[in-house]
Amino acid sequence: MDIKKQPITISNIITLSRLILLPFIVYFLLSNQRLTAFIIMSISLLSDAIDGYLARKLHQESEAGKFLDPLCDKISLIVIVITLLVINAMPLWGVIILVARDILILLGSYVMWRHRSIVFKSNILGKITGIILGAIILAFTLNLQRTGEILLYLSIPVIVGTLTVYWGRYIKVMKGAR
Repeated sequence: MDIKKQPITISNIITLSRLILLPFIVYFLLSNQRLTAFIIMSISLLSDAIDGYLARKLHQESEAGKFLDPLCDKISLIVIVITLLVINAMPLWGVIILVARDILILLGSYVMWRHRSIVFKSNILGKITGIILGAIILAFTLNLQRTGEILLYLSIPVIVGTLTVYWGRYIKVMKGAR
């Protein structure tokens, strides 16, 4: 798969817009303007739903989009939760769990792409996890500490489930079965 040769689509532009919004989110979090950060995060989360919908609706699903969408999601999550940690809005243990999950998935995805030219599409468990992680980030952004912590605890079994599914898929493909 040569991502560089993929056509630029409206869906991929929307996906990349999340990275453009990221410095603004960080700035407003660091400036203690959490409501503004929340609004921009909400737009970013909404764009995450819109890009996939448009890709399917406009028949513009691409290998580049399959690669870029989760990469932008992971970069955004890692940067935002670390920023929330820096401003003492999120507990260290929660940041470690979320960042470790995303780094493990990124590493596995990179290996799959590099050695097998395969990019997995998100499954329903991955989408549910994404919604929960978005809710966790939004809760801590709005300084709803107790809600954020409850969601963090509730996310642990789902995170373990997604990691199990992802790594099971990776192992299956790497062993040659499809």
